[in-house]
Amino acid sequence: MVGQILGGRYEIIAKLGSGGMSHVYQARDTILSRIVTVKILRSDLAEDKDFVRRFQVEAQAVASLSHPNIVSIYDVGQENGLPYLVMEYVEGLTLKEIIQKEGPLSPAETVNLGVQVCAALAHAHEKGIIHRDIKSHNILVTPGGRVKVTDFGLARVLSIPSATVTRSDTVMGSVHYLSPEQARGEEMGPKSDLYSLGVVLYEAVSGRLPFQGDNPVTVALKHVQGLLPALRKDNPAIPQRLEEIIFKALAKDPSQRFQSAREMQQALSEVSLLAGDSAGADELTHELLLPAGARLRARRRLRPAALVSLIVLLLLLAAGGGYAFFKWYFTGVDVTVPQVTNMRQDQANSAILAAGLTPAVQTVDSDSVASGIVVNQDPVAGYVMKKGQTVRLSVSQGPSLVYLPDVTGYTLQTAKITLDNSGFTVKSKYQPSNDPNAPPGTVIAQDPKGDSNVPGKSAIALTIASSGPIVPSLVGQTVDQAQTALTALGLVLGNTTDESSQDYPPGLITRQGVSPGTMAQAGMAVNVYISTGPGPKQWDVPVNLDVHKTGEVKVVVDDVLGERVVYDQVQNPGDTLHKNFEVYGSGVLKVYFQGNMVEQHSVG
Repeated sequence: MVGQILGGRYEIIAKLGSGGMSHVYQARDTILSRIVTVKILRSDLAEDKDFVRRFQVEAQAVASLSHPNIVSIYDVGQENGLPYLVMEYVEGLTLKEIIQKEGPLSPAETVNLGVQVCAALAHAHEKGIIHRDIKSHNILVTPGGRVKVTDFGLARVLSIPSATVTRSDTVMGSVHYLSPEQARGEEMGPKSDLYSLGVVLYEAVSGRLPFQGDNPVTVALKHVQGLLPALRKDNPAIPQRLEEIIFKALAKDPSQRFQSAREMQQALSEVSLLAGDSAGADELTHELLLPAGARLRARRRLRPAALVSLIVLLLLLAAGGGYAFFKWYFTGVDVTVPQVTNMRQDQANSAILAAGLTPAVQTVDSDSVASGIVVNQDPVAGYVMKKGQTVRLSVSQGPSLVYLPDVTGYTLQTAKITLDNSGFTVKSKYQPSNDPNAPPGTVIAQDPKGDSNVPGKSAIALTIASSGPIVPSLVGQTVDQAQTALTALGLVLGNTTDESSQDYPPGLITRQGVSPGTMAQAGMAVNVYISTGPGPKQWDVPVNLDVHKTGEVKVVVDDVLGERVVYDQVQNPGDTLHKNFEVYGSGVLKVYFQGNMVEQHSVG
């Protein structure tokens, strides 16, 4: 790559490293004559079009962030099918490198670090962006003491697992920084970032991570239920207030953490005024104002205690647990996560097991995906993991079920109010009835039947008793078809008016003067409006289905022309359906096998 020019603008100068998702290069912007960092997506991940799309969307969202404590994203592009990011080039070291080289930070330096990271997180959270992978590796410190947070938003695209090994065989210890809710596979929020920052501050002021273990699972469990080792027990020089702030950020229950990054930033900014355990406020404030690089050089050239601690730590890592941990990561077999989204659960399990990974299934409610189909997977397809690691699957159990009251015998108005209050929508139609117990205007039938549990937000079809003809729906029909339908009911086609329409092809009825389902009197005239064009856009939606067992395949289109079955045939094992179906305007095409929806495509 060195010497190549991306986008006709960015000249690659040198390779800086590689990670689990990208290769990182130093480059020169030939237009603005400045040095930048370029991250190029790995080729195996670039083959996943859905991954690339989300990568680009997230990158564009993160590019909206503009803050002195956040590494800026200048540009997003693609070269030879490989997406890339152009970012601010930051001179300095990561916090992880500083701690490894020079030992823990002083309390004042830790406060300074925390205030700046909180400022970055507050800016991002207020714009709706969660980092999701805050760790000391992603925090840069410039020679002048400026803190820069990098890799904003990319963790969400990648669904990064608890721990991975990069292509350069550098251990990335994300598992040591994840929040309890992340370890449990739950939804993350801004407070998850604050927990991870609490781990970073714990590590910064003590030189060690709060939780260690022989493998990622052990560490994750400790985040969920482990007790935090005290900070001041080993180092009384740490102000009590700073310890309290770190421990509050590390609360297992998100509700017990700081309510926002701004609140945590304010608490940290007040530590210098409250520090009285071992260092005076003047000394602490003075150290806060010094550039980080100067402070580090001034106080860390000879620190016997830090040197001894580092030696002890290295000896512990070399012992059985540390050895096993590193051996597993460096010698374990790499495997690639397969694409299983939209598969049936049994097929997805088989694919994951065949790849040498372990599936973990949780069920979720879904109004749009059929029961038993995989809605989401974590990590995404194409991600490289160690053999035996877990891929989490979210499998649809269909819509959530709610109680549907029985409204037969109610007037239409009362029935609508009752169903609306229960969260249902109502579709009603009238039907002539001579039943003396069913006066006109009352519900004589409902579908689905009442006094049962049905999917939430369902549309309930009500049949209303009528003493006369019922106006049919004429929309989407020709004038001749409408006249035939009305005459059969003793009704009359009224005035026809031409109007332009982008929803219906020329010659079809776009709307009618009397609403469908209305009770009418014999001889009533129904006015209609006729489309003169240009009509709706026509979409050719491809269906590619391989049939593995005998069953009925049905394709249903629901668009501006109404809902209709466009394909219905029994298929045998080995049969295939590769065909385009027409959808007009905004609509949905659904594919059913044996009555269960297996595909859905929306257009418009």
